[in-house]
Amino acid sequence: ATKGKATSSDGDIEIDAKNFEYNKELATLKAEGDGLAFINSENIKIEFDNALIDENKLTFNANGNIKIIELEKNFIIETESVIYDKGNRFIKSSTKTMMKDNQNNIYSADNFFYEINKNLLKLENVNFNDFKNNKFYTSLAYINTETNKLHGKDISADLNNTEFNKDNEPRLKGNSVSSDNLTTEITKGVFTTCKKRKDKCPPWQLSAEKIQHDKKKQVINYKNAWLNVYDVPVMY
Repeated sequence: ATKGKATSSDGDIEIDAKNFEYNKELATLKAEGDGLAFINSENIKIEFDNALIDENKLTFNANGNIKIIELEKNFIIETESVIYDKGNRFIKSSTKTMMKDNQNNIYSADNFFYEINKNLLKLENVNFNDFKNNKFYTSLAYINTETNKLHGKDISADLNNTEFNKDNEPRLKGNSVSSDNLTTEITKGVFTTCKKRKDKCPPWQLSAEKIQHDKKKQVINYKNAWLNVYDVPVMY
């Protein structure tokens, strides 16, 4: 069929595309060209170049210029290949991914796994800029898609220096991070505003059991902290 619309047998998935090919024996449907799928039960829209729908396995595999729009939670994911598993209610991708949430935080990652029923998005090797233009990197992050709260490990952050001297390079590092629209909290972290020096320690840095960055007030609080000067602890 050409320039048509296909609907799953339960009416939950609706697909518009330029070309369709249905294999009756395998119960699979190929869709190509300016594809657009609506998953009504999840309130999700997926744009794609081509896709294969397997009615027996309840899966939807799409490739090329993927854009996933979560209509209710108002976030967008862009990638090159995805699998939607209707039975287990997840969407996953092993290709480079960009995401923008409803607070204008922007994420890039190597891959993602989205458990729709748990509102939980898992990302690996994540770079993200928050709405205050603070830049973060974490090797593994979990995002609650309802609250936009992020949990991650092995965090490093370059903070927006508008509240610092223009020659400063304020930055944080730590073992784990918890971040939302108001605060970022890092455990076993270090902070400095000194300019980066190749293969050299900063002239000073604060290390602490817990570091909390108030994004609105632009204030950083420390718990159980040491002031180090050229890597030498000088004051608790």
